[in-house]
Amino acid sequence: MKFRSRKDVFFLAVIFGFTAIVCSVFVYQFLSENTRNQNFIVGDILLILIAGLLLWFNFGTEYELTPHYFKYRGGPLKGEIPLEKITEIVEGKTVWIGLRPATARKGLILKYDIYNEIYISPLTNESFIKKILEFDSQIKVTSIKKGMP
Repeated sequence: MKFRSRKDVFFLAVIFGFTAIVCSVFVYQFLSENTRNQNFIVGDILLILIAGLLLWFNFGTEYELTPHYFKYRGGPLKGEIPLEKITEIVEGKTVWIGLRPATARKGLILKYDIYNEIYISPLTNESFIKKILEFDSQIKVTSIKKGMP
């Protein structure tokens, strides 16, 4: 079963804000006679690549559950985790660093192996948890309540 990634207002603001700034810089450079030279090519290419990467994350993030694997794809990040290796799911917490193919806050942290974890943000946390527990009922689910760290 496939799950789309939930889009958070904060994430969308960062992506489209950055893309708007990049487009504004290009329009300014094109219309201004002083900047029509080769000095900005490296910076321009770098900005285009970063904007493209952010848009790729926004439109290309999805998850798939099969009876034996959890598969994720988020921009250039993709992989699969065997369901029997997933030990715990933490619901309602946000991770800012680490493996994070997600486009929203308050998603799910999937803990697997001994020290590994991945942060995801399916469209609805509840439907994802329900489906993964159908495949492997041994997974522990921990819910973080509002107001707790």
